[in-house]
Amino acid sequence: MTSPLRHTRRAFTLLLGGALAAGVNACGLSGTGGRSITFRVGLRTALAPGEDTVGVFTTDTGWRVELTTARLVLGPLYLFEKASPLQPQALLRRLGDVLLPTAHAHEGDFFSGGRVLGEWDREVVFDLLADGGQARVLGRSPGIAGVARSLSLLLRPPSRALGVEGDVMEGHSLLLAGTATREAVRVPFRLALDFPPPVELQRVDFVPILADLDEEGFFVLEVQPHRWFTGTRFDRLPVPAEGSPLEVGPETQVHRALSVNVRRFDAFTGAWEPQEG
Repeated sequence: MTSPLRHTRRAFTLLLGGALAAGVNACGLSGTGGRSITFRVGLRTALAPGEDTVGVFTTDTGWRVELTTARLVLGPLYLFEKASPLQPQALLRRLGDVLLPTAHAHEGDFFSGGRVLGEWDREVVFDLLADGGQARVLGRSPGIAGVARSLSLLLRPPSRALGVEGDVMEGHSLLLAGTATREAVRVPFRLALDFPPPVELQRVDFVPILADLDEEGFFVLEVQPHRWFTGTRFDRLPVPAEGSPLEVGPETQVHRALSVNVRRFDAFTGAWEPQEG
């Protein structure tokens, strides 16, 4: 029997994948669209400003955080033609559309992002600390040559499709552990986040990017864990027992802040790296 979770994922993936296929068929040979291409897709953990070690950063509330565990289930990933509506130029364009309405119809348009130019249609467990900030190559993606200006991705619990790879997640979408320090206060912590259906609560939308997609290049999704901890108040957590990490539960301010921040448009970004030579 197919579970509602698997049905929701399949519907989302098929719908977006169908949009990509439609874009290739409709625009690949026309004067208004790009040619069909394939390119590599990968993942990388971004360094916090002023840092040279991934998973180490100082929050806006003054806590020095050093992560010792950071694993995340993500995917699929889709690259869109249109700019994020949260970008300044997109906001100005939307205002202009209101003041001077014009027609922008295109048979390949999909959601607010327009045509899908590229996709990674699988899920993956990403260890943010494993590669020291080096990119992990996932594989090749089909796409359409052109400039992608925004992306969308899913955060999810591990599914059976991951097999033994998903066991390390213990059924959770995100696992974090580390130490937060401020002055003389030291808080070892562990935290798990879950992003169950519906799919609208799993999606991270409107991520601004600028990627000139072409044959044999490399698109890297950059995860930015330092942004996840914006506004976190470790001083509101109970004092942990000596030598024991504190289990940060859903009732805490830190857990609630992370649950919101991980799904914000600025929690991720993307970079395009053309093939050398």
